[in-house]
Amino acid sequence: MNNEFIDVPFQFESKSLTEDGTFEGYGSMFGGEPDAYGDVVVKGAFKKTISKGGRNGFGIAMLYQHDPKQPIGTWQTLREDDKGLYVKGKLIRGVQKADEAYLLMKENVLRGLSIGYDTIDHEIVEDKKRNTRTRFLKEVSLWEISPVTFPALVRAQITNVKSLIRDSKDERSLEAALREAGLSNGEAKDIVFMCRPYLRGISNSGQGLKEILQGLSKKNTELLKVLQ
Repeated sequence: MNNEFIDVPFQFESKSLTEDGTFEGYGSMFGGEPDAYGDVVVKGAFKKTISKGGRNGFGIAMLYQHDPKQPIGTWQTLREDDKGLYVKGKLIRGVQKADEAYLLMKENVLRGLSIGYDTIDHEIVEDKKRNTRTRFLKEVSLWEISPVTFPALVRAQITNVKSLIRDSKDERSLEAALREAGLSNGEAKDIVFMCRPYLRGISNSGQGLKEILQGLSKKNTELLKVLQ
């Protein structure tokens, strides 16, 4: 088993943050489209790990940006509902990183939650027609949940990359163009992953651009539905 992460964009709202550091949100969502790594979490995946108190039985840690050297609070409530893994936690005010996280969350700089876990049980489903490979996570072992910074630029401007795609003939050239435009390596890789099914149709004449833009537009619509 290897440590893995799932990021959930915009599932924390600053209005839920109280003065004593209490906040709530979702650490993971069930179903829907696969994430950037091709994973889908199945309802029930967290039941055993919650009842056992996490991976080591000592509870599930709240860390700052997944850093095990920087615990910042405690999770008071973890439960599954129809939507996903609902969590309610409290930052320990007075701890430097916890106070920093509080200020960043209040100003919507830390805008989401991300879980650290080990995969216990999963199922792989391949769709040869769509050239996709999806991993359905049926059981995971949680060890931490972190407030994190998310690449909002990728999600907010995902349909505004026409000029970059026009001159991109493969995954490598598109990723390089996105990095040159100011995106981080991770953000560029996320967009390339979304474009992968459509990049295969690109030719020197530019054919395939329409398909890529349609694919990105569809992905953007799906993400916006999650944010609502």
